[in-house]
Amino acid sequence: MIMSAVDSTFFTLNEVATAIWQAADGVTPLSRIIVDTICERFDVSPEEAKHDAEQFVDDLSRHGILLISEQPITGFPSPKAETP
Repeated sequence: MIMSAVDSTFFTLNEVATAIWQAADGVTPLSRIIVDTICERFDVSPEEAKHDAEQFVDDLSRHGILLISEQPITGFPSPKAETP
């Protein structure tokens, strides 16, 4: 579950939504998450995955949970980066 700090809305995540949430690192574009994660793990066409992913991301964005940007977010270490 994810809760919006703005309006206390709860989102219960299914497997696909959880995969998107976990892959949303501020650097990887949604289009790559769809192809590399969603279409690879789940039996879904890219078109259907794109529609559903965009709807999910838009819902989270409207509730202040996720920031949508045309450019990668810089200044924060990537969670995928290896630490020494």
